[in-house]
Amino acid sequence: MHNHLYIIPFLLLGISCTSAQKPVATIHGHAFHLGDSLTIGLPHDNDPSEIYKALSWSQEDMEIPAFAKGELKIHIKPFKMNVFGERINEPDTVYFLSLPQYPKDSLIIDLKEAVERGEILTEPIREDKTLYPEAVELRPSDYIVALIKIGTLTYTDEVIQVYAKNLKDRAQTSDDIDDPREFQRQRATLLAKLKAAVEKFDLDRVYYLRHKVITRGYDSKRSGYAWEPGVDGPLPQPYIVGEEAIRPHFFTEKKVPFISVPTDRAERFEKRTDTQGMGMQAFYVKSYIRIVPGRFYVADQPPIYIIPVNYLGLDAYEFPHCAYYHLGSSKTEEVHYCP
Repeated sequence: MHNHLYIIPFLLLGISCTSAQKPVATIHGHAFHLGDSLTIGLPHDNDPSEIYKALSWSQEDMEIPAFAKGELKIHIKPFKMNVFGERINEPDTVYFLSLPQYPKDSLIIDLKEAVERGEILTEPIREDKTLYPEAVELRPSDYIVALIKIGTLTYTDEVIQVYAKNLKDRAQTSDDIDDPREFQRQRATLLAKLKAAVEKFDLDRVYYLRHKVITRGYDSKRSGYAWEPGVDGPLPQPYIVGEEAIRPHFFTEKKVPFISVPTDRAERFEKRTDTQGMGMQAFYVKSYIRIVPGRFYVADQPPIYIIPVNYLGLDAYEFPHCAYYHLGSSKTEEVHYCP
């Protein structure tokens, strides 16, 4: 985790004395009091480095697991220093969480930002009924595996290289694989790993893709948000390392024209994001698919390889990780797109 924004000298400032009976902050209708037990969520951006933008550890080696709880203890008026060493007053209050794992240290939080980013939870994580709780995320290396499974690609050196570059446990550059001698040294191992993945890949399983959608404003009569996908269709364009050699593309003849969200849930979402009544809304979805045997690539430079899918529906969430703050679910309708 990382430290940012504030520096040690502000700890020397006096602590504000605020009655525990009165809120020390009210953020989007949620009141906070000293002594409250707060729950840490997940990093907002689904960043692989798991950086919390609104939270700072007081010690570099502190590791706080998601959903840990801490007590809101004290708050003070902070200041920063500019490049000339001059004090800069900050209008917002800094809050501290006392964590049982680190009783002598503190977690510094920008409370307003933490609430808006979902890094501090303000409502319970309910077990809302999602469409396919058993679904597995389809990752970039899986695109190559799926294309082999349905008979579109074969085990060429180029395919093996692209697969290797997109493995989750490899560096994204994978420059060593581009060296012909290094590739030949690793080829047998990579080929065996790829064949094992193809053998294990289950075409009957439901997979999901995470992506962001932009909808129209809330329709109170229909209880939800109308969504008209753009020219690329309702599914995200899959990005892989090495797409200059192999470019996958999802193809479906279905879409979700309307995302159902209960009125009270939509109100809480729009209040938390300061977007009440706006004509457009942005949130994040898990789009559920089944891969079906199908088609070869449809262009020459670079070759675009179609992954035909049965698009089943989606679950909508407030944040990119799609792990909590579920908004609603919708199933697909038939529509015709040209690949």
